[in-house]
Amino acid sequence: MKLIAEWHRCHTFYSVQLAALIALFGFLQVTLLPIWQVQLSPTAYATLNSILASLLFVARLIKQGPEPEVSP
Repeated sequence: MKLIAEWHRCHTFYSVQLAALIALFGFLQVTLLPIWQVQLSPTAYATLNSILASLLFVARLIKQGPEPEVSP
């Protein structure tokens, strides 16, 4: 397994930030959904989760970091 270049800066990548947000949102679903079940529908949670997953897909397509140096 080979790590990506500049892996130590992965916290600045959009996809890593969105993945962390999705993980946090999943944890909140488990802990808060039963408490807020009357105010917030499971459909709202599912919709937001789908939107976040779609944004993660798009974020993986965005070029991030410096351009690689081209040798002549």
